[in-house]
Amino acid sequence: MLENLKQKFPNTITNKMDTDEISEYVWFEDSRSILGIPRSEITAEEIRLLELLFAPSINPNNPKTYQDVSWKTFLSEPNAPLPLTSWENVRFIHFKLTHADFSISDFEDAFLAFVPSDAALVWENETSGILIETDKDESLSNNELIAISSTLESDFYVKTRMFTGRFHPVNQDLHHHRNQEKKCFALAQVHLPDLKVANLADIIPHSLINDPSVTNARWYINEILGKTKQDTELIKTIKTYIECNSNATYAAKQLYIHRNSLQYRIDKFSERTGLDIRNFRHALTAYLILLLNE
Repeated sequence: MLENLKQKFPNTITNKMDTDEISEYVWFEDSRSILGIPRSEITAEEIRLLELLFAPSINPNNPKTYQDVSWKTFLSEPNAPLPLTSWENVRFIHFKLTHADFSISDFEDAFLAFVPSDAALVWENETSGILIETDKDESLSNNELIAISSTLESDFYVKTRMFTGRFHPVNQDLHHHRNQEKKCFALAQVHLPDLKVANLADIIPHSLINDPSVTNARWYINEILGKTKQDTELIKTIKTYIECNSNATYAAKQLYIHRNSLQYRIDKFSERTGLDIRNFRHALTAYLILLLNE
């Protein structure tokens, strides 16, 4: 079948030794042959289709897959095209190190050993970068990231800080989301210095004080609430619950619903937004977002 692809992509090559720019090709292989298609001649949709039929081939002399190369180009160049990837949704896990007095490749190998095998890692400089995670499998939890961070610190004698973003579709809006998350990460390092792994819920109150602009607030509302903005009954329930000092019995009476119904709605809100409003910090974030949404 790979032979048939040559008719559609006439500039393909069948040996990695035929080029000095392996990363400029997307590679596929079957049990008998290998094929490299120029990146400039194939679309992301075509890559997704071919990945269903053939296994992507990784260059054994280069630890980075075509995913990493494509993502690095996209993130480092403002006007770069979308990454050539089959992923539909991704999130960015930003990380920063206190120093780089060790082998970067060793650190990268150790980091990637703890995360899903298809995750991509892009360095922004020698002490900071982004781990790109897809939602194909269960995503890394904060507790898992804290454990990873602690292990890396003990192995490489370096302090690490991380910030987890939210999942977004792979489109040009990723640049905006990434920039907003970087601002949040910077604030987290200043205002939450003891928090090894921070997320959006942790930093929103500080961020709104630092930059109360309408554009900034609208991004937070969309990130936290999403389609939940349209569920007026749920929004009212959560707002009332928080205003009742998180007293479920009192809130249920105020809403004229059974306490079990209230609990169901709280769980529903938590599942949709990722906020556990029984936690003070998350309750504060939720209440601020609900007020902004009004």
